[in-house]
Amino acid sequence: MDAGIHAQIQVSGVEGCPAASLSEDVEIESVVLDRQTGSRDGTVVGEVTVDHADTEMEAPEGVQRVFDDDTRSVYRFVNRTGDCPCGRVPDHGCPVRTVRADSGSLLLSFIASDVQTLRSIVTDLRSCCGAVRVQRLTQSTPESQRLLFVNREAFTDRQYEVLQTAHEMGYFARPKRADSAAVAAELGISVATFSEHLAVAQEKLLDQVLTKK
Repeated sequence: MDAGIHAQIQVSGVEGCPAASLSEDVEIESVVLDRQTGSRDGTVVGEVTVDHADTEMEAPEGVQRVFDDDTRSVYRFVNRTGDCPCGRVPDHGCPVRTVRADSGSLLLSFIASDVQTLRSIVTDLRSCCGAVRVQRLTQSTPESQRLLFVNREAFTDRQYEVLQTAHEMGYFARPKRADSAAVAAELGISVATFSEHLAVAQEKLLDQVLTKK
């Protein structure tokens, strides 16, 4: 079995996604999205289901109600902007497995073939979205057939920001591309505070990576 990475990513600031826009006003029960067969321009056809109590909402331009009964309504849209994450992720050879929309954000899951593919997807999404956060990674290893779980929710927002910024600036690289003072300055905190947050974040990460299942 080849190694793969099952990723769950939260994307916010998605201006080009009707599903995310609708979730700002109503609670969405489910989302079904699919890039049109043969399309390489990011065109996505989607349907969102909302509770019947929200059927009086004013649908955005390009979104139409296609089904309605006593319990729920279904709205359909075609997104041709090319900025929808569900249209971009498949460009990297990774079909979107699940998608949820809540309060203007999307939560996507997909399987990347390797770390480089995952990084490419995250970089691509950051080019069109306000923020991209990796919530959880599950990696299969061909040697032991074990799964490695990394739970994003174990970290506070600040701890995650410190860990992510340190990584992006090359703090963990060999040779280092940035020292603690540079990373702390980028974060707008003292070196002591940076070191404290980083130590806690690393401990939490190692607890998950090294704990035997």
